[in-house]
Amino acid sequence: MKDNIIVKKNDFLRFGYTLSLMEQRLLLACIAKVDSRKSLDMNKQFEISVQEIKDLFAPDSQKHLYRDLKEACDRLFERRIVVRTGNKTTKLRWVWKIEYQDNSAIIQINFSPDVIPYLSAISERFTKYKLRDVKDFKCVHSLRLYELFAQFQSTGSRELSVDELRQLLDLKDKYLIFSELKRSVIDKSIKEINEYSNLLVSYGERKRGRKVIGLQFYFKTKTKTIQPEPEIEPLVHDKNERQLLIEQLANSRKRFGNAVNESNVPLDIVKILKEQGRW
Repeated sequence: MKDNIIVKKNDFLRFGYTLSLMEQRLLLACIAKVDSRKSLDMNKQFEISVQEIKDLFAPDSQKHLYRDLKEACDRLFERRIVVRTGNKTTKLRWVWKIEYQDNSAIIQINFSPDVIPYLSAISERFTKYKLRDVKDFKCVHSLRLYELFAQFQSTGSRELSVDELRQLLDLKDKYLIFSELKRSVIDKSIKEINEYSNLLVSYGERKRGRKVIGLQFYFKTKTKTIQPEPEIEPLVHDKNERQLLIEQLANSRKRFGNAVNESNVPLDIVKILKEQGRW
């Protein structure tokens, strides 16, 4: 996969929203096509094919992929983004137009004018990551948490209150008990992030009495390990050539002692010479 880059303004990451897995994949496929350095016109239409979704994400549910994408298109048009500023709450839409062509399985998307400023003409205070680092997520909250960590990747930590986290994930009345939030959202997402992405994440709980009121997340970029090159043993195919080599090595050992060492000789031949008492 080529390095499709996702870029969002940091201010956008403070907004609350929730998306299904397929809706996330549709939007990521479109955002990866945005040149974040240039201005984006609201009439710019992004075209995504079913084949592109397959190539980018290799989704497990290939059997129902066409149906799932069509349903995602219907839901995405209704999805909201919640912006809270003091006592004011504003709701935005992700897209202002979305089309699904049944015959060609082509999806066409126009981003909402309210969203465009957070995806284009960006010169400072933004978060950038590679699509390949999030493409294998299955939990709907993994991407959201990954972005919140990626925003602070240079510092390696981020603290969020439980209430703030709930707002960012737009959980509404779900997982009101912290143990449920921890099990179904936090632990499940962090497990995926650690397994599939370029980040390693851990966290601690901040308590007031016995109540958990905040979470301190710690994260770092995984280090790439260089695999050593496998040792290649010399091959001797011809039987006569093999026997000649054995005799030559035995004579060399007799004349020069340890000057001929095992590291320069095929292991199977060393074994034969040792069995013959000539090594």
